[in-house]
Amino acid sequence: MGRPERPLDVTTGPIAAFAHELRVLRKRAGNASYRELSRTALFAPSVLSSAASGRRLPTLAVTLAFVSACGGDRAAWERRWRSIAGQTGRRGQPREDHTSGAVRLARPAQLPIGSRTFVGRDRELADAAGMIGSSGTVKVPLLVTGPIGAGKAAFALRLAEEVAANFPDGQLYADLSDRGRSIDGIVRGFLRALGVPDHLAPHDPAHRIDLYRSLLAEHWLIVLLTGVRDEGQVRPLLGRTAHSQVVVTSRGRLLGLEDSNRVELAAFTREESLALLGRIAGARRIRAEPDAAGTIAELCGDLPLAITIVGRKIAARPERTIASTASRLSDRERLLDSLSVGDVTVRDRFTSAYERLSPAVREATRHLGSGWTTASGIAAAMDVSIETADELLESMVDAGLLRRADGAGRYAVPALVGMFAAERERPSHTAAAPRSGRRARRTASEALRHEVGHCSRDSRADGNSSPTCRERVEPSL
Repeated sequence: MGRPERPLDVTTGPIAAFAHELRVLRKRAGNASYRELSRTALFAPSVLSSAASGRRLPTLAVTLAFVSACGGDRAAWERRWRSIAGQTGRRGQPREDHTSGAVRLARPAQLPIGSRTFVGRDRELADAAGMIGSSGTVKVPLLVTGPIGAGKAAFALRLAEEVAANFPDGQLYADLSDRGRSIDGIVRGFLRALGVPDHLAPHDPAHRIDLYRSLLAEHWLIVLLTGVRDEGQVRPLLGRTAHSQVVVTSRGRLLGLEDSNRVELAAFTREESLALLGRIAGARRIRAEPDAAGTIAELCGDLPLAITIVGRKIAARPERTIASTASRLSDRERLLDSLSVGDVTVRDRFTSAYERLSPAVREATRHLGSGWTTASGIAAAMDVSIETADELLESMVDAGLLRRADGAGRYAVPALVGMFAAERERPSHTAAAPRSGRRARRTASEALRHEVGHCSRDSRADGNSSPTCRERVEPSL
């Protein structure tokens, strides 16, 4: 039994009547104390007590948590809450009442500033917006995938901006590529952004996730999560919701996530590349030297990241012709060195992905060549089975280094990735390696064949790669 409650604040009219009904519901449920209710509702006892005080209308999240803890009809109470909110004009505001401990829902606006130079992707944007708009009773996550430098985050941000009006309760954003950020830290930040201060949030991290998911389900929010490496990293931030939309970007395909819509980005078309160059460096300059601009786009492999870097360099040197920039980029052995501006470099993106690969996948990377490759070609080069070679190539796809080509069994090797792979193939000390060095490399190669062969046998034995195999062969995304 809880202690006697204070008299209702009857001056608030319909809010007092609403609070009285909450008290009746609690009494019918056994009149548990607010501390006991808090264990189920996942809100502090003071918040639940304030909800039934009549001093102000509680948030919808608090109301439904209170109702659920007392075994009430959530749908009926949501309708009742919306009716009262419409009468009083007191729908959640971004402020906490420090005297009562009640929290009103804030309207977060966390999306970063979008790029003013965004171009193209019209078909993909239309497809993605259609997927979001056509969701059924439950909105499933939208995954935006593609190789390194394809502009996944920029695309997802533009998409979020275009559909934001359909999610009036706000936008949440987190970059999960930062390894220093924990899931609990992100959830805490989201709760604060939604108006739940730390001292009112549940103490248990699992309960904080439950509260975040409840808020996601009860409001109209868009949540943008970029740089996701693997399924386990993003699963806690997903929840069953009929109103809110989660958009995820990742180099990997995250095939372990069920019930999701997918948009895969590739390199730009040549027209899109030239449009981006013009948007950054000036359309008049690009129109004046179309052949040189086309050469630059070709050298960049029509990769949006590379085009953006070169465009910024052109914009910074208005005295130079486009042709002179194309000439500087034509030295293919130094091209990756040129694709750098400030702290943004193409090589660093490739290196970051490469260093997360297992030794077996790194070895396969050094056999890529240019244009395209096949599992049979990698198998012959590495003396492994075609099945194992295919697994290694699939790992490179999930690392953002390769993409599927049109032909069955063929993988497209982006031009810049081919250059990067060639650098891995020609370390400075291999030209005149002594006999002992060759013997050492042969021993390492035999160990490599044993590693990937073991993985292949594990895979054939049970139909799936074993956890140990996945740890050795598949990259961290």
